[in-house]
Amino acid sequence: MEAKNGNQILQSIETNDVTYDFTATTFTKTSRLAFTDKRLDGTDFTWFRSWNHERITNEAEALKIVSHNTTIPVPQLLDYGSYQDGRRYLVTEFIEGIRLDQIRHRGCLMPDEQKHTDDTTCEPCSAQAYSNALEFIQRTVLPQLANLKSRSREILGFVMPPSWMSPDMEPPWKGKVKWETLPLKEPGYTFQHGDLAAHNIIIDRKTLEVKALIDWEHAGYFPPGMERWPGTLDKDAYIKRGNHLAPAIAQFLAIEYLECYEKWKDKEELKALIERGELPDPDQARQVLKVVKEK
Repeated sequence: MEAKNGNQILQSIETNDVTYDFTATTFTKTSRLAFTDKRLDGTDFTWFRSWNHERITNEAEALKIVSHNTTIPVPQLLDYGSYQDGRRYLVTEFIEGIRLDQIRHRGCLMPDEQKHTDDTTCEPCSAQAYSNALEFIQRTVLPQLANLKSRSREILGFVMPPSWMSPDMEPPWKGKVKWETLPLKEPGYTFQHGDLAAHNIIIDRKTLEVKALIDWEHAGYFPPGMERWPGTLDKDAYIKRGNHLAPAIAQFLAIEYLECYEKWKDKEELKALIERGELPDPDQARQVLKVVKEK
């Protein structure tokens, strides 16, 4: 089996949303179309993910922005485009290395004469890799991306919602088709990766330094702080970004929230979410907008 560039595909992975094809030198990500599947009770349902195709192009454009304007190591973009059936793809160079979240169970990566252990789990190597990656995020990624500014919240007119939300499943976002660019008078938006996490960092197996920051699907220009970077690459901290979202929604998504709140028919359902701290009180969001307009 061959990839788009004619190279032999060595590994192919398919999820509900995308396919990943690996050759000796390239990596290809292709969005999948919606498909029908069955629930456990035997009833049919259609699996789809909103912006499943657009996010591929968004990542390709983000890679161009980052590679042209920063020294952050990212995979070289080789090709991207779309098929007649609506699927989209991107092709990058293949980055040899280990994903940071998988390094702990790859054994000791030191030369034989310097090995910490013969076990399949090496805590010293894992700790060093995580330390190097955290320093990389704090000293290289965040400062350089913060220097990339824009007056509008977009990449070529497209706005990807934040990774700490699940708008396909959660009220009142479900059914929202488009996120507005919300232009400002001054360039107040900064470029953000959108999904900084251990599973998006490739580590050099010899040096334990970062080789590349990958998966830029959620990238874009957003209000500073919207990424909700927890200051650590700990998995639990990453997951907690999606908890108690009321303050973040009020601060960063007030306009969209009020729009969706008004359209959502079951206000009692929203009231329960507000009481649990998962959504802000609409008046809180309105107050945020008032303060912003007064600036």
